[in-house]
Amino acid sequence: MAGFDAGQVSALLRKIGANDELLANAYVYGSIAADSQDNKTISTLHKAGLLRPDDEVGEFRVTTDFKRMLNRLMRKQSSYRQLTDMGKVIEALDETVKDYQLSVQAEQSEDADLFLEQLDDLLYETKDGLNNNLDNMHYGIVSQFGFVSSLANKIRQNERYLNHAQNLLTELQQIDPEACYEWINWPCPNEFARKITGFVYWFNKVLPRLRFIIDNMRLSLFRLRRDEKKANQLRSMTRFLRQHPEFELSDNLYEHPKLPEGLKLAPAMALKSYVDTRNTALETPLIQLVQALRKQSIAQDVKERETAAIEVNPIERVSYQSDFFDLQAELLFEQAITSNVAISALVFWRHSQDDWQANAHSIKPKSWIELVFSCYCKLTNEQQAAFSLNLKGVQVAGTSDNFSYHDVVIGLNEY
Repeated sequence: MAGFDAGQVSALLRKIGANDELLANAYVYGSIAADSQDNKTISTLHKAGLLRPDDEVGEFRVTTDFKRMLNRLMRKQSSYRQLTDMGKVIEALDETVKDYQLSVQAEQSEDADLFLEQLDDLLYETKDGLNNNLDNMHYGIVSQFGFVSSLANKIRQNERYLNHAQNLLTELQQIDPEACYEWINWPCPNEFARKITGFVYWFNKVLPRLRFIIDNMRLSLFRLRRDEKKANQLRSMTRFLRQHPEFELSDNLYEHPKLPEGLKLAPAMALKSYVDTRNTALETPLIQLVQALRKQSIAQDVKERETAAIEVNPIERVSYQSDFFDLQAELLFEQAITSNVAISALVFWRHSQDDWQANAHSIKPKSWIELVFSCYCKLTNEQQAAFSLNLKGVQVAGTSDNFSYHDVVIGLNEY
C-alpha cells in the first residue's frame, strides 16, 4: 500500500497484541479508567489512534474506526446509518434517544447500555468528523493551499473549499440545537444528560468557528485573485517586451569597428548584491561612505531662561454700592405690600420730590415710570403673580397694539 511499509503495519499490530487485554476490556465494557500504572500505555494507544478520551475525565474508549473493525470481525451489529448530513445525524440521534428512553423506562439495563453506547459512538463520530473537516479547511487556508503549486489551482481549491464551507454553514443553520434539550425532558440518568448537553455546547461553538473560517477563505480568495491578476500583468508585460525590444545586442558586437578597445578587452563585470567586506581594496571607500551617511550628533545649546519680577497687588475690598432710585423703587413695592393699597408710580414720584431734592437727587417722571416697570420685570414669576400691574396710557395712532403709558399702578392680587 502506498505511503506505508511493512514495518509500520507490524509496529501497529504489535501494539494491539501487546495490549490485547486492555483493548478488550475497553471494547467489551465500553470504557476503561486510567490509573498510575496504565497511564503510559494508554497514552501510547491514544497516539496510535486506538483509544479516545471519554466524557468522564480519566476514562478512555475504543476509537470508532477500531471499534467498527472489531464489530465486523466479531459479527456484532453496528450502526448502519451513514453520516451524510447533519439532518440525518439528528434523526439518527432522535431514534437512538427514543430507544434508550424506552429501555430505561422498561428497566432493560442491557439494552439501555447498548443504546447509550451507540449514542456515544454516534456523537463522537459526528463531532470528530466535523472537527476534522474544519481543521482541514483551516489548514488549507493557513498553508495557502500548499499542496498545489500554481495560482490557478490554488484559486480553484479555495473556491471549492469556500463553496463546501458555505453549504455546510447553510445546512447547520437549519438545525436548532436548543431542540435537543427535549431529549432530556424526562427523569433521565446524569450520564445521558451530560452527553446531550455536551453535544449542544459543541454545536453552538462550531457555527462561529465555521463563520470565521469562511471569512478567512473569502479574504484568501481575494488575495489569490489579486496575485493572479498581478502575475498575468507581469506575463503580459514580459510578452510585450519580448515582442517589442528597445534594442538588441548583437552576438558579434565585439567585432564592431566603433567599439572602444577598452571594452573589447575588458573582463566581465562581477555583479554582487552585497559588499565583500573581506576585500581590503574596498575598505577605505566603504569607511568613507559609512561616515558620510552617518548622522552627526549636534549638541543643542541650552537657552538661558529669562527672569522677570511679578507684582502681586493686595486684594482690594470694595464696599457694596447701591443705586438710590433702585432703593426708592423697592420702597414703592414695599408700601404696596404693607398698606395693601394700589400705589401709582407717578403719585409716589410727586410725594417724594421734597425728600429727593433735599438729598440732591432728581429723576424725570418718564425715567421713573420706566424704572418701576423694569423692577417689576426683574421679579420672579411667583413674585409677579403676587402683584397686579396696571399700565395707564393711550394707543399710539396708526397702530393696533402699541400704547404710550404715562403711569404705572402697583398693587397686590387678592387670593
